[in-house]
Amino acid sequence: MRVAVIPAAGIGRRFGGKKQFFKIGGREIIEFPLRVFNKSELIDGIVLVLPEEDLRRGEELKGKFPKLLKVVPGGKERQSSVYKGLTAAKELSPKEVIVHDGVRPVVELATVNDMVIALSDYGADGVILGVKPKETVKEVGAPLEPGDFFVERTLNRDKLILVQTPQLFKFEVLLECHERALREELFVTDDSALLERYGYTVVSIPGDYRNVKITTPEDLKVAELFLKEIGTLPEP
Repeated sequence: MRVAVIPAAGIGRRFGGKKQFFKIGGREIIEFPLRVFNKSELIDGIVLVLPEEDLRRGEELKGKFPKLLKVVPGGKERQSSVYKGLTAAKELSPKEVIVHDGVRPVVELATVNDMVIALSDYGADGVILGVKPKETVKEVGAPLEPGDFFVERTLNRDKLILVQTPQLFKFEVLLECHERALREELFVTDDSALLERYGYTVVSIPGDYRNVKITTPEDLKVAELFLKEIGTLPEP
């Protein structure tokens, strides 16, 4: 069994509201990844992680998405929310789990297929998506004023990727890593970083520059353009 865990428990303080419930083309952002995973023949069930006060809203989504099996409350940080999702998914006895940010609406079925094939072909413990930085990347040091820094060095772009979700893992491996991190009070912003920490193998395959994470209000317009391009916006 392969399960998707979608952490979408953020409250969007800096954004001005809960991003996962903002609408693009009349559809809430959270619905876009739900539709893809619900449609995929490679996904058997979905666990959605929401703010506790929005659990009823999540239960209503079950009517639209039959593969949405569980809706659970999240934690204060993304890592805590993913762990809560994994704990809920454990009851389903999955062998693999896909973790995808609920505020990344531009995800396609082909991406899920590619990740499943890569996990099998490479015999890895996890597969992530990565895109090459388009700009020169600098490492900075001591801050001067807000937004101003001393530049220390230029990094080699050939050895860098920008990481995206979805990410696919062997379920027991990811759960173990989260449990170890919890005991060690280790916090990361990316699930694959836990596998790296504990000596498991992670493979990166090509991502998609259109796979934007909604972070600022401007991202809504960008995502709308990309959703139109891939043909997943609802009809007017």
